[in-house]
Amino acid sequence: MAWSRRLSPPIFLKDGRELKTLSEARDMILQLPERQQRAAHWLHAGELLLYAAENDKEAIDDAQRQLSRALARDGLI
Repeated sequence: MAWSRRLSPPIFLKDGRELKTLSEARDMILQLPERQQRAAHWLHAGELLLYAAENDKEAIDDAQRQLSRALARDGLI
């Protein structure tokens, strides 16, 4: 798996963190409270991140869009 693939552009969170790779995005999701992780928007983001790590680079765009949606929905960006 290619968890080191880069997000372009990086995503800047309100708390000052910066998500630059699929791995950093995955780790951020895993740090969310379990209840929040089970929300549909986060489950979908996690599935797309996994797909992007396992497949071609074009999948990163879909993963990044969903990740941004989930972050915005929860007020993290």
